[in-house]
Amino acid sequence: MIKVINIKEGIYPDVATFLLVREIELAKLSDVNAIIAIHGYGSHGTGGEIKLEVERQLKLLKSGKQIVDFVKGEQWSENHKIYENLTQLEPELILHPHLANLNAGVTLVWVKK
Repeated sequence: MIKVINIKEGIYPDVATFLLVREIELAKLSDVNAIIAIHGYGSHGTGGEIKLEVERQLKLLKSGKQIVDFVKGEQWSENHKIYENLTQLEPELILHPHLANLNAGVTLVWVKK
């Protein structure tokens, strides 16, 4: 299952990353295998800060083996190293509207079970 969360609207970067980590922990206890975090891409200022903080936090979670991996929306394609394995697990990611057109305003998180 895929869960979409919006962490860009009217919050600070540290709150956004707190919400993302909480959703990852909840996903581990459910049937959610992937989270699409909508964080914006910085066109209005704060989206860029949230995007940077999300990436920093996910790097820490990956290095601590708390998630399998993550990919920025603008890098999501058939050529990405996790594409094949993750789309086999969640085929609807192939045509998911939030991942279309190399969307720089989202990040996809592969949740570790």
